[in-house]
Amino acid sequence: MSDAFALADHLAKHGQSHLLAGLDQLDPAARTAYLARLHDIDWAELHHHLSTHTAGEVASSRVVAPEERSRRAAEFAALGEAEYRAGKVGVLMVAGGQGTRLGSSAPKGCFTLSPLGHKSIYQLQAEKVLALSRRVGRAVPFLVMTSPMTDAETREFFAANAWFGLAEGQVRFFSQGTVPSLDQQGRALLAGNGRLLENPDGHGGCFTALVKSGNLARLRAEGVTQIVYIQVDNILVPVDDPLLVGLAAAEGTDVITKVLEKAHPDEKVGHLVKIGSRDHIIEYTELTPEQTRQKNALGELVYRWGSPAMHCWSVAFLARLADAGYKIPLHRSSKPLKAWTPAGGIAEVKGWKNERFIFDLIPEAKVSVGLAIDRDGEFAPVKNKDGADSPATANRLASDLYASWLRAAGVEVALPANAHIEISPRYAATQAQFLARWDGRTRRVAGDFFLEEDR
Repeated sequence: MSDAFALADHLAKHGQSHLLAGLDQLDPAARTAYLARLHDIDWAELHHHLSTHTAGEVASSRVVAPEERSRRAAEFAALGEAEYRAGKVGVLMVAGGQGTRLGSSAPKGCFTLSPLGHKSIYQLQAEKVLALSRRVGRAVPFLVMTSPMTDAETREFFAANAWFGLAEGQVRFFSQGTVPSLDQQGRALLAGNGRLLENPDGHGGCFTALVKSGNLARLRAEGVTQIVYIQVDNILVPVDDPLLVGLAAAEGTDVITKVLEKAHPDEKVGHLVKIGSRDHIIEYTELTPEQTRQKNALGELVYRWGSPAMHCWSVAFLARLADAGYKIPLHRSSKPLKAWTPAGGIAEVKGWKNERFIFDLIPEAKVSVGLAIDRDGEFAPVKNKDGADSPATANRLASDLYASWLRAAGVEVALPANAHIEISPRYAATQAQFLARWDGRTRRVAGDFFLEEDR
């Protein structure tokens, strides 16, 4: 009883007393579960959301630009290759979203994407890890972060497809957390009597979930020192990237952020910049047109480098933050939400959705480096059903990349507009793998061309 009184007092201090109304209408099990959830929530952090970046002088971050990347490629690649073969690298894929914007209620990774192989996004990403594991002669850990809405279906999908050739224990699922959605006055909303209205806590939730699930401790125990971090909906993101991992080893980084040179100052991306002595990612929504055109002493745009959400995280860095009890702050965004009230049932209200962003770990890093990449070679997002960042645009980018691999092997490529080239990760997940394996089976490609592993 004292615990119940303490909870009531705690909720009152944070303006959430309304959440205890209607408890007598719940059965004992539902009431116990609901009260336990109310007890577990950090109500204080919901009132201290991060809305703007840290104040201070903004300058250019340290970025390994194309010239340095080319000059030091052999050095980095050799170091990275050794790290992979020593079992010091894991892959973490953030996959908590549903395919709503693609017209599907299933997890986004279940969406069938490739036009010739008819493979799902999950299969394409898993087969990259499979190709890498085969190449380096060891099972590279593949961590898959789901959400409460996608966890069960994702696990079932992988199991039904025999984990796409990976060992069952090699694929490690863990689910991100949730945070309450609020009304405009900061009061938690309900989905029903005794049920909070909550939303997944964003891609930044993977840090907390990685710790809570025990997966970070397991990686440390296994001797994994670097995590290649990818998002499920970028179908060209590489996981076999010795240059990336070698840069991390060479410079002892806490984090590497892959960056793209912006197409124009107003491109809608997050920006890697330095504020004071630490790197930050600044969202385009926080900048004015004048700021995006600001230049440094060299005449370069300060907000030159955009982030496509591709990182290499040091396990030791994440462990230091975890041991210190660090928690990624919440960002708040205004959203129309469907909430429940005792008087009116379900109704749409204007509220706040809270999320954590993984890039808010970057300011905690002592050694942060950007790595410039080829946009067309590594970035093909699948977010919308049609138009920009759609299956059609992603498949076209992938086809163009595979065409460049064939041309590098001396194959003439003359495709009509509606034709595609698709090279399965089981055959080759990188151009280097492709060139090493290509058998010269054709000298010219003039229509749909699908290359799969010979079975």
